[in-house]
Amino acid sequence: MTDRVAKKFYDSLAEKKIYGVKCGDCSAWTFPPKSACQQCGSQNISWQQISGEGMVHYYSTSILPPAKFAEYAPYAYGNVILKEGPAFFTMIEGLDASTPEKIREGNEKLPLPVKAKIAKKAGMNIVLFKVVKKK
Repeated sequence: MTDRVAKKFYDSLAEKKIYGVKCGDCSAWTFPPKSACQQCGSQNISWQQISGEGMVHYYSTSILPPAKFAEYAPYAYGNVILKEGPAFFTMIEGLDASTPEKIREGNEKLPLPVKAKIAKKAGMNIVLFKVVKKK
């Protein structure tokens, strides 16, 4: 079941759509999608597109990024709380992760609004977030 969920999720990214699952029993969202509700465990779930809107609450970087993402280092990696509720850890564009001082200064300005986007990294489609400029 998990393989089918992952395949459906990555197939949707190839179509430029980002899906989560919403529980028909407790109404909680799970992102990334899983075969059951992360909140109550129900399998009464439906695939629905997420808004892509969220807030980044903190971020850092890795001194030893995964090998497949090493070419992108240093990059910001942080905690985004989606408008729908789930928290997601991923790359975030628009934040300075070049030094510990810049990361500390950046975190002092949080939370900031972000918007999801699909990007090709390390030969695969991933969901990352970009800081949205306030108007």
